[in-house]
Amino acid sequence: MRDVAKQRAFAVLYLSNEINDAVTLRSQLRNHGFAANVLHATSFEEALTQAGKNTLDVVLVDFGSHSGSVLDTMLEDNHRPVFDRLPKLVIADVDDDDQVLPLYELGATAVVTHESRLIPVLVREVAASMTEQERTLFQKKLASAEGRCQKLIDGSGEALAYIQDGLHIYANHAYLSLMGFNELEELIDEPLLDRAVGDSAARLKSFLKEDEASDEFELETEGGDRIKVIISSSKATFDGEACLQLFVAPKQQNSAEIEEQLEFLSRRDLLTGLYNRNYFFDQLHERIDLIKQSENEQGVLMMLDITNSEALKKMIGTTGVDSLLTEYGKEVEALVGGKGLVARHGAYSFLALLGKTDLPHAEQVVNSLLGYTKDYIFTLGTTSVTINISIGYTLLDINAPANVMELVDRAERATNKASEQGVNLAEFYKPDLKTASDAEQEEIWARRIKDALKENRFFLAFQPIVSLQGHRDLNRFEVFLRMIDEQGNPLKPMEFLGKAERGDLMQSIDRWVILSAIKEVHAGLKRAENIKLYLRISEQSLRDEEFAQWLMNRLASVRLPDLLLVIQVRADTAGYLLKHLENLRDTIAPLGCGLLIDGFGEGADSYRLLDHLKTKEIKISRALLENFSQEAAHQTAVTKLLNEANARDVSVIVPNVEDPATLQLLWPMGVDLVQGDFIQSPRKGLEFDFSQF
Repeated sequence: MRDVAKQRAFAVLYLSNEINDAVTLRSQLRNHGFAANVLHATSFEEALTQAGKNTLDVVLVDFGSHSGSVLDTMLEDNHRPVFDRLPKLVIADVDDDDQVLPLYELGATAVVTHESRLIPVLVREVAASMTEQERTLFQKKLASAEGRCQKLIDGSGEALAYIQDGLHIYANHAYLSLMGFNELEELIDEPLLDRAVGDSAARLKSFLKEDEASDEFELETEGGDRIKVIISSSKATFDGEACLQLFVAPKQQNSAEIEEQLEFLSRRDLLTGLYNRNYFFDQLHERIDLIKQSENEQGVLMMLDITNSEALKKMIGTTGVDSLLTEYGKEVEALVGGKGLVARHGAYSFLALLGKTDLPHAEQVVNSLLGYTKDYIFTLGTTSVTINISIGYTLLDINAPANVMELVDRAERATNKASEQGVNLAEFYKPDLKTASDAEQEEIWARRIKDALKENRFFLAFQPIVSLQGHRDLNRFEVFLRMIDEQGNPLKPMEFLGKAERGDLMQSIDRWVILSAIKEVHAGLKRAENIKLYLRISEQSLRDEEFAQWLMNRLASVRLPDLLLVIQVRADTAGYLLKHLENLRDTIAPLGCGLLIDGFGEGADSYRLLDHLKTKEIKISRALLENFSQEAAHQTAVTKLLNEANARDVSVIVPNVEDPATLQLLWPMGVDLVQGDFIQSPRKGLEFDFSQF
C-alpha cells in the first residue's frame, strides 16, 4: 500500500476547525516520504471550493459530533458528484459502536479512533483511491475501444455477420444490404443455411462447423436474387458468447471501390448524399436508449420542411428542385455541423438529430438555420428562387417516449404548426393539455415536477394544532405540500400529487418534505422552540424498504432530542401494511420520529390497528366532523371515541374545526388537540400565537 501511495503526489482535503491540523498532517506525511498536499477547510462551503479547484484523493473530516452532518451533506444529490467517489475518513475520539456505526452508515470509508492509526489508514485509503482511479480509467479506455470497434464494424463497407449455432445474431449494414434486408430485426435468428442454394447447402453445413475457413457459395437474397459470394470465417465472440464471424464478399464485386460504394448506398440518400431515413432512425433509436439510462442526458430532434415546393417546381421544374434539395441539404448539414446528424426525410423535408444538447443550444441551431434560409438564393440558369421553410423540434429526455416514430410525429406536428403561423418560423413541440393523450399528459407533468424539484419550487405550508387544555410544551403543526408553477403561481396538491404518483416521483417528493421538515425542527431548536411537525408521505414510500433505510439514516444523523416528527398514516392504508409499519415504528421511534393513525374511527377495525401499531396519537376521521354542530350521531361517535382513547392513554387530534359552533361543542367533551381553518388555515411560515388558547 505504501509503495502505491508513493507512486505520485496526492491531495488530502482536511475538514477541521484548526488549520494547524492540516499543517501537522502534511509534515507527518512528508516525514514518511509521501509527496502529499494537505488542503484545509473550516466549513463545508470551503470544502466545496477546494474540491472545485483541486483534484482530490481522500477527504478527512474532524468536526467531532458534527462530522455526521458533514458526511450527510456530502451525499446530498447536488454534492454527490463531487464527493461520492472519494474515500471519506472521519477522526472520532470515541470507540463506541453506537457512535461509530452511524458514521459508516452515512458514507464514512473508515473511522479513525486513535491518532496512531491515522497515517496507516490514510495511506491505505489513498492507495485504494489511486487504484480505483486507474481502474476507472482502464474501464473507460476499454469501453472506448469496444465502441470504436463496433463503429468500425457497422461502418465497414465489407459485409459482416455473426453466426451462432447456424443462426444470425448480428450483421452490419453492408451485409443487410447485400442480403436484401432493411432492418437487422428481420434477419435475427434466421438460419444461414436457409439462404444456401443447390449443393451450397451441404458444403455450407460443413463449413459452419470449421473454426476457420474460406469457400465460395451461392445464396438467395430476401428479394429472391441468387448471388455468388466468398465467405471467410473465423472464431469470435459477440456479447461475450462464442460464435463465428463471417466476412461475405460478392464474387463479382470484390474491389475496394465497389465495396465503398455499397457502404455509401446503404446509408445515404441517393439524391442529396445526406443520410437516409433507415440509418437516421437507427441512430435516433440508439440515442434515445442512451438518454433513457441517464437523468441528465438530453437531445433534440428537429424537422425542417420546405413549404413552397409547388411554387418552386413551377419556376425551375422538378430537376431544378432536385438540384436545389442537394445544394440546400448540404448547407443544412454544414450549419448543423458536428452538433448532430442530418438526413433526408420526405420529398422536401430533412431531419436533424442533435444527440447531446439542451434546448438553449438547440434554439441557437434553429435560429441559425432560419437566418441562413432567409438570405438563401438558388440560381438555375437565369432563374433565381428563394425558399420558405418551417422548423419543428422536440426534446429528447428520460421522459420522452422510446418509440422513434412517435418522436418524428411530434417534430412533424410542431413543423406543421409553425407553417400555419407563417413563413420561416420554428415551433417547439408542446402538447395541448386539452387534447394531449394520457401518456403525453403524464410526460408533461413528470417533466414539470422534476423541474420544480431542481428549481426549488416546492414549499411547505403549516397549520397549527392547538391545545384546548393549555399544554404549551410543544408548538404543533401539520405540514402541507405546495408547488409553484412556472409563472410563480401556487398549485393545490390535487393538481400535481396524482400525476407525481403515476410518474413514480412521490418518493423524491417525500424525501424533500422530510428533509425540509427536519430543517424546520432544527431551526426551532436553535431558537429554543420545541416544534413538532406532522407529515404525510406516500404509500409508495411506506412500502419501500430502501426509503425506510434512508429515513433511518437521516434521523440517526440529526439525533432529535424528542419525538418531534410524526408520520401520519391513513387507517385504510395501515390496514394492509401492518407488519411493515410495525417494523418502521420500532426503527424510527428511538430516533425522534413516530406514527399517527389518521382517519381514525371510519371503520370497525380502527381499534385493532391501534392494538397492533400501539401509536400514542390518533387523528379523528374528517367524516365525523362534517356538519358536526347539526349531526348528533357524529357528536356521540366522537364522544365515545374520546372516552376510549383516554382509557388507553392515547392523545387525540380533532381536525376540520371550521366554525365556532364546532369548537364550542368539542371543548366540554374534554378534547385537547384541535386544528382547522377556523383556528388558522395553512400558511407558509411557522407563525401562530399558541398562547391565545
